[in-house]
Amino acid sequence: MPTHLRPLIMFLYYCGVRVNEARQIEWTQVSLDARLIRLEEEQTKGEEARVVPLPSVLVALLRDVEPKSGRVFDSENLRTEWEKACAACGLGKRTKMEPKQEKGFVYYKYSGLLIHDLRRSAVRNLRKAGVPETVIMKITGHKTAEVFRRYNIVSTDDVSAAMRSLELKVSSDSSVTVSAKRRRRLLTSRST
Repeated sequence: MPTHLRPLIMFLYYCGVRVNEARQIEWTQVSLDARLIRLEEEQTKGEEARVVPLPSVLVALLRDVEPKSGRVFDSENLRTEWEKACAACGLGKRTKMEPKQEKGFVYYKYSGLLIHDLRRSAVRNLRKAGVPETVIMKITGHKTAEVFRRYNIVSTDDVSAAMRSLELKVSSDSSVTVSAKRRRRLLTSRST
């Protein structure tokens, strides 16, 4: 992945902002000290201004960007470079398509992980970090729970981890009686 795209990719991955919203952000909207970016209502799909918190890894990347004027994120050749990177690491496939006409042009058909999938990753990562749904929706700009649920993918591993957490909570709660044999079994299953 070209260096100029790394801050944008990191921003999309951590914050779940829409690509078109990210492309419009100007340096005057960024506070690296407060670790925030303010999106104005005319920049958002939902036409509501919102504040997006920045992870420290992205703040560090943005501190190195010069000059700090104009647009924050460079998105030149974003989709093409994303497709190339995904194909290189096995997350996608680019198929060269020959022109159908003599004066036609060669292009690549792509299937695989989409740049928009970073939005799903952000939602899932925030949820797994224990961030409440309403807060995630504020960060990502989801207006309705129905649309948010399309992004909030729950895997079998998530469900299994939830049950292990419950079992550990129950086994460590002094108000609940659990036999010593059952507690050992729970602790043993936790370590595997």
